[in-house]
Amino acid sequence: MILGIISDTHDRLPAIDIALAFFKKQKVEMVLHCGDWKSLQTVRYFAEQANILSLPVRGVLGNNDLDVADFIEYALKAPGHFMLQENALEFEAGNVTGVIYHGHHKPTLRKIINEAVYSIILLGHTHKPLIEKTEQTLIVNPGSTAFSIPRSKQWVPTVAIINTDTLDAKIHYLK
Repeated sequence: MILGIISDTHDRLPAIDIALAFFKKQKVEMVLHCGDWKSLQTVRYFAEQANILSLPVRGVLGNNDLDVADFIEYALKAPGHFMLQENALEFEAGNVTGVIYHGHHKPTLRKIINEAVYSIILLGHTHKPLIEKTEQTLIVNPGSTAFSIPRSKQWVPTVAIINTDTLDAKIHYLK
Protein backbone atom coordinates (compact mmCIF):
# COMPACT_ATOMS: atom_id res chain seq x y z
CA MET A 1 0.00 0.00 0.00
CA ILE A 2 1.24 3.51 -0.82
CA LEU A 3 0.81 6.09 1.96
CA GLY A 4 1.09 9.85 1.65
CA ILE A 5 2.32 11.54 4.82
CA ILE A 6 1.76 15.23 5.51
CA SER A 7 2.07 17.41 8.59
CA ASP A 8 2.02 20.93 9.92
CA THR A 9 -0.14 22.48 7.20
CA HIS A 10 -0.88 25.54 9.40
CA ASP A 11 -3.65 27.00 7.21
CA ARG A 12 -1.53 27.13 4.03
CA LEU A 13 -4.28 26.07 1.60
CA PRO A 14 -2.28 26.43 -1.66
CA ALA A 15 0.37 24.06 -0.27
CA ILE A 16 -2.37 21.57 0.63
CA ASP A 17 -3.56 21.63 -2.99
CA ILE A 18 -0.03 20.96 -4.23
CA ALA A 19 0.49 18.12 -1.75
CA LEU A 20 -2.83 16.41 -2.49
CA ALA A 21 -2.27 16.67 -6.26
CA PHE A 22 1.19 15.16 -5.76
CA PHE A 23 -0.28 12.31 -3.68
CA LYS A 24 -2.87 11.59 -6.38
CA LYS A 25 -0.17 11.55 -9.07
CA GLN A 26 1.90 9.13 -6.93
CA LYS A 27 -1.13 6.80 -6.64
CA VAL A 28 -1.31 7.21 -2.85
CA GLU A 29 -3.98 4.98 -1.35
CA MET A 30 -4.29 6.75 2.01
CA VAL A 31 -3.20 10.15 3.32
CA LEU A 32 -2.01 10.39 6.92
CA HIS A 33 -1.84 13.84 8.55
CA CYS A 34 0.41 14.24 11.61
CA GLY A 35 -1.30 17.32 13.07
CA ASP A 36 -1.18 21.10 13.27
CA TRP A 37 -3.91 21.81 10.76
CA LYS A 38 -4.40 25.11 12.65
CA SER A 39 -8.05 26.02 11.93
CA LEU A 40 -11.36 24.31 11.32
CA GLN A 41 -11.41 25.99 7.90
CA THR A 42 -8.25 24.04 6.98
CA VAL A 43 -9.68 20.74 8.21
CA ARG A 44 -12.83 21.34 6.11
CA TYR A 45 -10.83 22.33 3.06
CA PHE A 46 -8.50 19.32 3.36
CA ALA A 47 -11.43 16.89 3.76
CA GLU A 48 -13.32 18.37 0.79
CA GLN A 49 -10.30 18.39 -1.53
CA ALA A 50 -9.27 14.86 -0.52
CA ASN A 51 -12.82 13.68 -1.16
CA ILE A 52 -12.81 15.22 -4.66
CA LEU A 53 -9.58 13.27 -5.35
CA SER A 54 -10.96 10.07 -3.73
CA LEU A 55 -8.16 10.06 -1.15
CA PRO A 56 -9.04 8.62 2.27
CA VAL A 57 -7.54 10.62 5.15
CA ARG A 58 -6.59 9.67 8.71
CA GLY A 59 -5.12 12.28 11.01
CA VAL A 60 -4.43 13.56 14.49
CA LEU A 61 -4.50 16.95 16.12
CA GLY A 62 -1.36 18.85 17.06
CA ASN A 63 -0.46 21.42 19.68
CA ASN A 64 -1.73 24.29 17.49
CA ASP A 65 -5.16 22.72 16.89
CA LEU A 66 -7.02 24.45 19.71
CA ASP A 67 -10.68 23.94 18.72
CA VAL A 68 -10.55 20.22 19.49
CA ALA A 69 -14.29 19.70 19.99
CA ASP A 70 -15.14 21.53 16.75
CA PHE A 71 -12.50 19.59 14.78
CA ILE A 72 -13.75 16.23 16.05
CA GLU A 73 -17.41 17.15 15.49
CA TYR A 74 -16.68 18.15 11.91
CA ALA A 75 -14.66 14.99 11.24
CA LEU A 76 -17.67 12.85 12.16
CA LYS A 77 -19.67 14.36 9.30
CA ALA A 78 -16.87 15.19 6.84
CA PRO A 79 -17.25 14.05 3.23
CA GLY A 80 -15.51 10.93 2.01
CA HIS A 81 -13.33 8.73 4.15
CA PHE A 82 -12.02 11.21 6.71
CA MET A 83 -10.98 10.38 10.26
CA LEU A 84 -9.51 12.76 12.80
CA GLN A 85 -8.78 12.30 16.48
CA GLU A 86 -6.88 13.77 19.36
CA ASN A 87 -3.59 12.27 20.59
CA ALA A 88 -2.29 9.10 18.88
CA LEU A 89 -4.12 7.24 16.13
CA GLU A 90 -3.29 3.61 15.39
CA PHE A 91 -3.79 2.44 11.82
CA GLU A 92 -3.43 -0.64 9.65
CA ALA A 93 -2.18 -0.28 6.10
CA GLY A 94 -1.33 -3.20 3.90
CA ASN A 95 0.54 -5.68 6.07
CA VAL A 96 1.70 -3.22 8.75
CA THR A 97 0.42 -1.51 11.86
CA GLY A 98 1.37 2.02 12.64
CA VAL A 99 0.66 5.04 14.76
CA ILE A 100 0.32 8.73 14.01
CA TYR A 101 1.31 11.11 16.80
CA HIS A 102 2.07 14.83 16.43
CA GLY A 103 5.13 14.53 18.67
CA HIS A 104 4.79 17.61 20.86
CA HIS A 105 4.58 15.82 24.23
CA LYS A 106 8.04 14.29 24.66
CA PRO A 107 7.17 11.67 27.35
CA THR A 108 4.38 10.28 25.14
CA LEU A 109 6.68 10.34 22.11
CA ARG A 110 9.42 8.44 23.98
CA LYS A 111 6.90 5.88 25.18
CA ILE A 112 5.61 5.26 21.64
CA ILE A 113 9.13 4.87 20.26
CA ASN A 114 10.48 2.77 23.14
CA GLU A 115 7.57 0.31 23.12
CA ALA A 116 8.41 -0.59 19.49
CA VAL A 117 5.06 -2.26 18.87
CA TYR A 118 4.48 -0.54 15.52
CA SER A 119 6.03 -1.11 12.11
CA ILE A 120 5.60 2.60 11.32
CA ILE A 121 5.62 5.65 13.59
CA LEU A 122 4.56 8.93 11.97
CA LEU A 123 5.39 12.25 13.60
CA GLY A 124 5.16 15.97 12.95
CA HIS A 125 5.76 19.04 15.12
CA THR A 126 9.42 19.80 14.33
CA HIS A 127 8.84 20.75 10.67
CA LYS A 128 12.05 18.84 9.93
CA PRO A 129 11.90 15.89 7.52
CA LEU A 130 13.17 12.65 9.04
CA ILE A 131 13.38 9.01 8.01
CA GLU A 132 14.89 6.69 10.58
CA LYS A 133 14.87 2.89 10.63
CA THR A 134 15.42 0.79 13.71
CA GLU A 135 15.45 -3.00 13.70
CA GLN A 136 11.66 -3.15 13.97
CA THR A 137 10.31 0.31 13.19
CA LEU A 138 10.26 2.93 10.45
CA ILE A 139 10.00 6.44 11.93
CA VAL A 140 8.95 9.22 9.55
CA ASN A 141 8.42 12.94 9.97
CA PRO A 142 7.37 14.42 6.59
CA GLY A 143 8.41 17.93 7.57
CA SER A 144 5.92 20.71 6.86
CA THR A 145 3.96 22.19 3.99
CA ALA A 146 3.73 25.53 5.83
CA PHE A 147 7.15 26.77 6.96
CA SER A 148 10.50 25.66 8.32
CA ILE A 149 11.76 25.86 11.89
CA PRO A 150 13.90 27.86 12.15
CA ARG A 151 12.32 29.94 9.42
CA SER A 152 14.26 30.03 6.18
CA LYS A 153 13.69 31.71 2.83
CA GLN A 154 15.28 28.72 1.09
CA TRP A 155 12.80 26.26 2.65
CA VAL A 156 10.63 24.09 0.37
CA PRO A 157 7.39 22.33 1.46
CA THR A 158 7.85 18.62 2.12
CA VAL A 159 5.76 15.45 2.34
CA ALA A 160 6.68 11.77 2.53
CA ILE A 161 5.61 8.63 0.66
CA ILE A 162 5.80 5.19 2.27
CA ASN A 163 5.42 1.83 0.54
CA THR A 164 4.11 -0.56 3.21
CA ASP A 165 5.09 -3.65 1.20
CA THR A 166 8.78 -2.77 1.35
CA LEU A 167 8.76 -0.32 4.28
CA ASP A 168 10.59 2.15 2.08
CA ALA A 169 10.05 5.85 2.72
CA LYS A 170 11.09 8.94 0.80
CA ILE A 171 10.86 12.65 1.54
CA HIS A 172 9.60 14.71 -1.42
CA TYR A 173 10.30 18.41 -1.85
CA LEU A 174 7.34 20.18 -3.48
CA LYS A 175 7.76 23.25 -5.64
